[in-house]
Amino acid sequence: MSSAKRPKAVLWLTIVAAPGALAIETALRKLLFPAEFEEVREFLEPTLTPFGWGLAAFAALGAALGLVVQRHVANRRLARLPDDATVDQRYREIFAVFLLTTAVPQIPALLSTFVFMFGASIWTVSTAIAFCSVGVVAQALRVPAMAENP
Repeated sequence: MSSAKRPKAVLWLTIVAAPGALAIETALRKLLFPAEFEEVREFLEPTLTPFGWGLAAFAALGAALGLVVQRHVANRRLARLPDDATVDQRYREIFAVFLLTTAVPQIPALLSTFVFMFGASIWTVSTAIAFCSVGVVAQALRVPAMAENP
């Protein structure tokens, strides 16, 4: 698989998954929920914002942990390949690992969008998504290097 045939669309969709979830949630809430729901959100904001900050902390930990898990799982997958495996074969294996390990920072970030939907501060979800995005991009940047230098 040459670099021109590598799945760039899937890579970008993975990177923008958490920010996209926030955008879709906000659009659907504005379009479909009644105006009274904003009163519910205001009422729940003091209770849910600490949960949002907790999820942001988990997203930060997930970003760091995702890099460790990615390296560990990739090394195990590469060890199963034959010694004469091509860069493209290694890339496919590491890309599959990338798709799996990006869930580590993304799960708390996606959960933070739900907490935001019910009233948590926008700052909590923005922080969680920022940590998540940094972790996912860091993992994405490592994929080609890990394939070329096992």
